[in-house]
Parts: sequence; C-alpha cells; structure tokens
Amino acid sequence: AKPAPAKPAPPKKTAPAAKPKPAPEKPKPAAAAPAKASQKPAVRPKPNAPARASGQGKAEKPKGSLLGKDFLKGIDTEADAPRKPAPPPAAAMGPAQKAALDRLIGDQIYRYLNLPSGADVELLVAFLDVKLDRNGRVIGTPEVIDVQGINASNRPQVSIYKERAVQAVLRASPFKGLPTEYYEQWKWLSPLRVYARKAR
Repeated sequence: AKPAPAKPAPPKKTAPAAKPKPAPEKPKPAAAAPAKASQKPAVRPKPNAPARASGQGKAEKPKGSLLGKDFLKGIDTEADAPRKPAPPPAAAMGPAQKAALDRLIGDQIYRYLNLPSGADVELLVAFLDVKLDRNGRVIGTPEVIDVQGINASNRPQVSIYKERAVQAVLRASPFKGLPTEYYEQWKWLSPLRVYARKAR
C-alpha cells in the first residue's frame, strides 16, 4: 500500500510542459516575419498615405498661405489707403496774405473800370461771383450777386455799373501774380467786391 503514493510523482513530470513554450517561441519569429511582411505592405500604402496627406496638406496649406497673404495684403491696403489719399493740406492765407491778394486783384480790375456818368455813382459797390483757373484766367462769365450803395441819385446807373464791373473783370483776365500755393483760396472769388470809388 505504501508504493501507491510514489505513483503520483510521475504526474509531476508534467513540468515538460515547458517544452511547448519553445513552440510558442517559434510562432513568435513567425509572427515577427509576418510583421515584417505587414511592414512592407505598410510601406506600400505610404504612396496612398501621401495622397491623403497631400489632400489634407494641400487643403490646409493653401488655406493657411492664402489666408495669410490675402489677410496681410488686406491690412496693407487698408493701412495704406488712409495714408495715400491724405494729400498735403492746402496753404491757408492769413489776414495779411488775403489783404495783399485783394489789392493785387483790385489793382488789375480798376484800371479797366469805366464808371457811368451820374450823381453818387462812386457810392456803388458791385458783388461778383468769379471763378478762375490756375493761370488766373476767368472761367465763364462773372455773375453780379448784389449791388450796394444805391440811392435815388445813382439808381438809374446801377444796371450800367453792373455791366462795367463785369467787363472790367473780363478785361483784367488773366490775372497776373496770383500765388499758386493759395490757388484753393482764389480759384473762386465770391463775393469779389468792385468799388466804383476806386476806379481810375
């Protein structure tokens, strides 16, 4: 009866189950080989991958480049737009320059002003609307806006004085010596006062 317990020892020999371990080890290299094979096909799909990457990259890169360039261009144009249309401000005349300009224009007009004969004609003052080009030449025909200094004595001569004042301006055209830097101030003389008393 004692030898019976010794028999269970052989089942312990099941330890050789370690032998099957090398068998799974073999499949490992086999699995490694397929892995290599799988890597090779993975290399082949790479051409397809660039297609996807190129598709995605092209879609993304153009967006970035187009947005970047156009956006910067837009900023440049908007930033430059206000600078370009900002021309230097026109020279402004002070009181002294304006008085000198009035004398210059008046001197050229009064040498051509012929007064009608009559009492108190020298009291008349004609207000004209006159436009000049850059050369000092009258544009169109001056218009009489108003006449002041009218009384009972000189009333009959008012219409004649208006005509004489317009004629004097036209005969003085083109005006000489006008400062070009102040063209914005003298291109439209309204009102241009023509004093009968200053006629020569």
